[in-house]
This record gives sequence, structure tokens and C-alpha cells, in this order.
Amino acid sequence: MRPQGKTVIVTGGGPGFGEGVAKTFAREGANVVINDLNGAAAEPVASEIALASTPQAKHGRAIAVQGDVTRRDDWQALHDAAIGDFGSVQIVNNAGTMHRNKPVLDVTEAEFDRVYAVNVKSLYWSVEQFVPYFRQQGGGVSGSRAAARSSTWPRPRACGRAPNSSGTTAARRR
Repeated sequence: MRPQGKTVIVTGGGPGFGEGVAKTFAREGANVVINDLNGAAAEPVASEIALASTPQAKHGRAIAVQGDVTRRDDWQALHDAAIGDFGSVQIVNNAGTMHRNKPVLDVTEAEFDRVYAVNVKSLYWSVEQFVPYFRQQGGGVSGSRAAARSSTWPRPRACGRAPNSSGTTAARRR
């Protein structure tokens, strides 16, 4: 599926890795919904993409939507904003997170729970929100940068990688 003319949701789309993903989709002609827990961080990314968009260019447009991907209601708001601004959604690109690089025994339960919520539970909410919509529309794509990175980028002292990879794989098969 080429992104030209499609609408893509990029979670974690504020500065950093997600920003690069969002700008790449826009350069390929996709409209991008940039979601970030910190809405103020997503705004400049959306503005930069919007400024590059012209009627003559294949460059896509962008909006910023603040939200916490670990919350069901925020996924509904993200869906509604995307449909409201662009009329449809074809791709959902889910971000991931990790705890700071430190010995496994130093990772707190709160840190582990946050990583699991962002990398697995958010994917569950994403699938719940968008798979019925994709079925109704005749197709769509939902992917996880966390699962892709976990399976190809082993890192010492990173606990929770196997559960994250397994959880994201199970959620994608729903």
C-alpha cells in the first residue's frame, strides 16, 4: 500500500523518531494525524508538515491531536479527529517506549507497567478502535514500531521485551 492520498495516524509523533515517521509519510503524500501525549510537542511537527503542503505538491497535510494511547477514550478522540479532518483512515502506526537503560533489577514496577501499557495495551485499544472500521472500509494497516524494534534490536538490561513482542503480536492478530 503506497501512502499517497491515504491518511496515517502516527502515535508518539512529537519530536524524535515519531517525527521522522510522520514527515516521511507526509513526503510520500499521506495526510498525517500526529498524536503525542504532549500535545504541545506534536503541534510544531504538524505545522512544519502543513507549511510544506501545497496544492501542487504531492506532500500531505497534518494535524496534531493530544492524547494518551493507553486510554480508550483518547483512541476514540483520535479516530474522530482523523475522520473529521481527512474523511478516512487507512494506516495506524503505533509508537513504543522503553525504560531507561539500567539493570533489570533496578526497573520499578511503575516503569515496567508504563512500558507495557504503551507498547501493548495501546495496541489493543488501537485494534479495538480501528479493525472494525478497517473491515467496514474494506482494508487498512495497523503496525507497531515497538514490536518491530523489540524483535530486531536486542538490548542488554532491557526487561519486558519478550512480553511486549508477544503482546503486540497477539493484539495484531485479533
